[in-house]
Amino acid sequence: MLLTRTGAAARGVIGLHRTGLPDEVRPGLNGRFTGIDERAVINHLATANYSAAALVPDAPAVLENIEPGRGG
Repeated sequence: MLLTRTGAAARGVIGLHRTGLPDEVRPGLNGRFTGIDERAVINHLATANYSAAALVPDAPAVLENIEPGRGG
């Protein structure tokens, strides 16, 4: 199980997205026409690009040897 402290104010983990992609529809999201098949169905490829940055080394943590859902 992975635990993270989130947000810039808590000096945790923040999400990033790249802008300026080719065929960008929205920031971090691009769509490309990939063709028309024999049944006249138009196909597109949509790709979302996300990254995460840990602002300090102790923002993420790993719990090992646990059993979720076994509360008492």
